[in-house]
Amino acid sequence: MNKKIILPVFLSLALVLSGCWDRRELESMGLVQALGIDSVPGGKGLTITTMIAVPAKLKGGSGGESGGGGGGGDTGVFIISKQAPTIYEGFNLINTTVNREITLLQNSVLFIGEDLSKKGIKKWIDSLVRYREMRRTLNIFICRGTAVDIMQVKPQLEKNPAEYFTDFSRLTRFSGMYPMTTLNDFMDRFEAKAQDNYAPLLGKFHRQDPNEYQQPPGGQDDKSGGGSGSSGKPPKAKDIRLLGTAIFKQDKVVGSFDIYETQILQILTGSFHEALLSISDPLKKGLLISYRLMNTGAPQIKYKHQNGEDRFHVKVRMEAELLSIQSGIDYTEPQKEAVLAKHIACELEERMRKAIKKAQQLNSDVFGFGIKVRNTMLTGADWDRYNWPDKFKNAIISVQAHVSVRRVGVQFGPPHMR
Repeated sequence: MNKKIILPVFLSLALVLSGCWDRRELESMGLVQALGIDSVPGGKGLTITTMIAVPAKLKGGSGGESGGGGGGGDTGVFIISKQAPTIYEGFNLINTTVNREITLLQNSVLFIGEDLSKKGIKKWIDSLVRYREMRRTLNIFICRGTAVDIMQVKPQLEKNPAEYFTDFSRLTRFSGMYPMTTLNDFMDRFEAKAQDNYAPLLGKFHRQDPNEYQQPPGGQDDKSGGGSGSSGKPPKAKDIRLLGTAIFKQDKVVGSFDIYETQILQILTGSFHEALLSISDPLKKGLLISYRLMNTGAPQIKYKHQNGEDRFHVKVRMEAELLSIQSGIDYTEPQKEAVLAKHIACELEERMRKAIKKAQQLNSDVFGFGIKVRNTMLTGADWDRYNWPDKFKNAIISVQAHVSVRRVGVQFGPPHMR
């Protein structure tokens, strides 16, 4: 090609492509760190709550300073709520107060209030996933109470409360007491119809600080202190606590698992890593054994349709590391080790049976047994006609656990007094 043609073409491209035609300056944006939605009385519209970063106060990262929302003290964010018929109109109403354009480019958490989750969230989730700025990697939390109350949390180790919530996704691997659900996970389960949805459940928690909320000597109010005095008003919750799992049926919350039932949910869905647990000593009544339960692989689930019944057999393999033996019995001896391993396995099987029974009572297949059923269908039409969501409650599910005691801590045998 003629050099006289190439040069003008490249010069033109350089001029056209270098421009930032849709540029948005950071200084003009209100960076939402967390978003909350609650129902309003009458059921018309929503209360939209945004946790917006204050960059000057977030500068310097986390530390020992207190952070959080609520508008008071040295906070890294401020919180604002508006009632609106739709989420997007709520953003416009917030911009009648906030002098920066609201953006969800940094939003990492979505809080859904209890009342709204029980009424159904399909139409609101659908609105969110269509929005260009909504990140599918954000974490979803269901709130016990309202989202706006939960968002008032003031964590001690983070200036940005949104980081406080996202850090839970890392910590769950050490306890298995709550699941982490991203918007993408939630939508995948919702659209598949082979597994019902679930999300972590949050509630208020009152910190037990001996220096807080104490009544001054003499029973008189101390206006300069932070206590509740003699007014009798309960202290405002400064923390939250993961309560377990909110269980969905279609798009509505129908029940919940506590933290120990949630461990079973994690085990049966293959997302469990490890947890610290205690169990009664099989050879010494009244005393406990502490151990670390560790996953060794995905659960094996076998399915067959027999005599008009859906039958499943679940087999899980786990390892246990002994941490504390109150009785001092030497469980490193092969016979005693086998007794303990069987005892832990029986306990685990009983917990699995109870969690599965509770899910069947709620008629919510959060464990994903429907995935095995769907895999036996030849076509999507066959799967739709089978109507698995209504059959889960009558499924026959047997469980089997195998536990190996492979580690005994840093000391092989129990200590002996001389």
